[in-house]
Amino acid sequence: MNPTTRIRRATVADADLVAALGARLFVEAYGPTHPEPDLTPYLEHAFASDLVAEALARPGVVVLLVEGDDGTLIGYAHTATGDAPFPDGVGGSRATGIERFYLDGRWHGRGIADALMTACCDTARAAGADRIYLQVWQEAPRPIAFYRKSGFEVAGSATFRFGARLDDDFLMLRML
Repeated sequence: MNPTTRIRRATVADADLVAALGARLFVEAYGPTHPEPDLTPYLEHAFASDLVAEALARPGVVVLLVEGDDGTLIGYAHTATGDAPFPDGVGGSRATGIERFYLDGRWHGRGIADALMTACCDTARAAGADRIYLQVWQEAPRPIAFYRKSGFEVAGSATFRFGARLDDDFLMLRML
């Protein structure tokens, strides 16, 4: 990993930071393709600090933060490990879902996303999961290529609701 970054586990005290980072990186990734009038209501709900705090307090949830050497947050992954049932295509009895995985675009291509994915897989294994899965928009070629390079394969499809819009996502799976 880039020597000027580190990955750490978020705590409930980080909820406001995670919420702000999540909203900023969602807009960076999807703002051009997922505009107003649905963007602001989505951000206000999906990245509400109280909901982020509740998630961080739940057993099985781990949020990993990527920080620059000056403490600036540049990326994160939100994972949740649990027992079946899982989305169709995941299978098994214990798996980890990556609910969010984002890295500031200015940091792409430096190996940081690889390190964050490795940390997600290590976290999943430590929690007893034998597989890890995620959803990714079918029209997002860069993330799909990254996930394939990271060992994920398409295992099915899922729907992502954004306001009144329904996006077709791939469900991607990697065995651990």
